[in-house]
Amino acid sequence: MSNYLFSGGTVIDCTGAKPKKAAVFVEGNRISKIGEEAAVKKFAEGKKYKTVDASGKTVMPGMIDCHVHPSYGDITSIEALDLYSTVEYRTLKSAHFTKKVLRAGITSMGCPGGTWNINVALRDAVASGLIEGPRISAGGHYLSTYNSTGSFFPSHMEHPKSSFAIPCNTKDEFVAAARLEIKNGVDIVKVSGDGDTGTTAGMDLAGSITFEELKAIAEIVHLMDKKVTIHARSGRVSADCARAGFSYITHGSYMNDEQVGVVIDCQTPINPTLALLAQGIEWGPDMGLHPGVVESFKRELDAASKALTKAYKGGTMIMAGTDSGQLTVPYGAWHAREPEHLMNYVGLSQMDALLSITKNAAFCFPANAGVGTLEVGNYADVLVVDGDPLKDITVLQDPSRLNVIMQDGEIIDTSEPIEDPVPYSWELPMVMWSDPRLPTQDFVRDHAKQKPSWMQKRAKAAE
Repeated sequence: MSNYLFSGGTVIDCTGAKPKKAAVFVEGNRISKIGEEAAVKKFAEGKKYKTVDASGKTVMPGMIDCHVHPSYGDITSIEALDLYSTVEYRTLKSAHFTKKVLRAGITSMGCPGGTWNINVALRDAVASGLIEGPRISAGGHYLSTYNSTGSFFPSHMEHPKSSFAIPCNTKDEFVAAARLEIKNGVDIVKVSGDGDTGTTAGMDLAGSITFEELKAIAEIVHLMDKKVTIHARSGRVSADCARAGFSYITHGSYMNDEQVGVVIDCQTPINPTLALLAQGIEWGPDMGLHPGVVESFKRELDAASKALTKAYKGGTMIMAGTDSGQLTVPYGAWHAREPEHLMNYVGLSQMDALLSITKNAAFCFPANAGVGTLEVGNYADVLVVDGDPLKDITVLQDPSRLNVIMQDGEIIDTSEPIEDPVPYSWELPMVMWSDPRLPTQDFVRDHAKQKPSWMQKRAKAAE
């Protein structure tokens, strides 16, 4: 492992401090010195190192997406997520997708929820150097009731083992499932508190999980010194999990003023995950997203903008996460767009938007994990950006502007493109007809390119 001197750049350390002209010295996989260039070069005397010329550019910590689902596989349906593909093949694909995320400048990611125990395996494989990817704070399955996200299929079906969710319908079942997730190595326990705006399966945005259940889950998870988050779009569940002591909320879209006040008082951070909604509205109609889902995204984004703006103004910490691995948030493409959405819809300042995808998003990792800021002793996860994200946050979305991506003290080779595997037919839903309309005679007379001969004659006679 080499040593590196980042020279001539403007350092944004993402602690909240102002940018400064400074040099950064990396020894092995840690940052060992930051300061005036002359002082850093003197510190490095007698040590072998490579110089990275960052003149005219920004040196900042690697970005963190706190909401990525590597095991999803860029799915476009619940069936593709829960039913198809073997665990072995899904694991190999997940390892492939982590490389794409890293290439986007995401040097660390939170993975709250997924199929099987793939996130834990990926975390360990990255940490050991077996595969290339961001360092991972790993979650396992969602802990879901019959009335929340994760319980999609009808009750006459047995819940599939390959599902990303484990059904829990009593306090004891939740506690036992949380303990099992922790035994299996997770860093984050993910609870499903309610439904999704754009899906139906007997789910409701109110959810059926109780405060007592939430409190029991939080107690066990914190006892084991892990993080606990919740899929909570409804205001009731968002406020209840804040009261129960959850580490942070995922979504929090439909909170009223009283519920926002609870979250503020409890100082519970929020990961809004606006990218899925905003981008679904922007280009979902062009890519076949059902109109009903698009409309539900519009309603939720409007509600989330109002509620989260109040939470942010009240001092709530906002964490950037994208829900990557599905629909309009494919791996490697839009991780760095979340801060832009947070500025547009929640009113974050340029600095707070940058902190949302660095220091704040690091909250999904254990305390003192050494990620999210450029500070002596932290991991050497460093970006050299051609541009100033405090003037234009969108520069972080352009791969050509990420001149250097360093993760764990190693500069990532981005010269070779990553080609996605061709999907097999058995990975996709077995849909024979994608249009909800069926061919009545009137429809065929008006639209069919090859009409039966008797119908062509009849159409001419009618004319």
